[in-house]
Amino acid sequence: MALDQDMDLLSRVALFEDFDANQLRLLAFGSDHVTLTAGSELYLQDQESDCGYVMVNGLVDLTFSDRHGETVLASIGAGGLIGELALVSDNARPTGAIARRDSQLIRIPRALFRRMLEEYPDSAYRLHQKISRSMRQLVQQLQKVRLRLDENQWPDEAGG
Repeated sequence: MALDQDMDLLSRVALFEDFDANQLRLLAFGSDHVTLTAGSELYLQDQESDCGYVMVNGLVDLTFSDRHGETVLASIGAGGLIGELALVSDNARPTGAIARRDSQLIRIPRALFRRMLEEYPDSAYRLHQKISRSMRQLVQQLQKVRLRLDENQWPDEAGG
């Protein structure tokens, strides 16, 4: 993919929509391309993260595995961002990621993303605001799920 095409795709990702051409060029130039065949794992659940991914094409399922089996939490297609939090912090991947179709992705290393934020502190502030909003929304969603789970306790988990 050409640099201009990568910049165009990155500019359409919500997290990067406020970035200017220089910032997008820095991200696009320093990123790598990843190609996956259907059924290939992008990463494993609980694996340490060091990057985020932008979907160029294809389809990747985010999965969660526990003792009840594997659940597909989301399917990410073209223009989607995978591993948003991994761009800014060290953490273990909360999900696995498996290509359901042949897929191409742009891999954005955390070190590159942090360098860009250091060079553009105004963008870092706006990004912090976006991520904070996203985290508040996630916490609200998790609280709703917890209430539903508390109302419908699983017999084997409630000691029954």
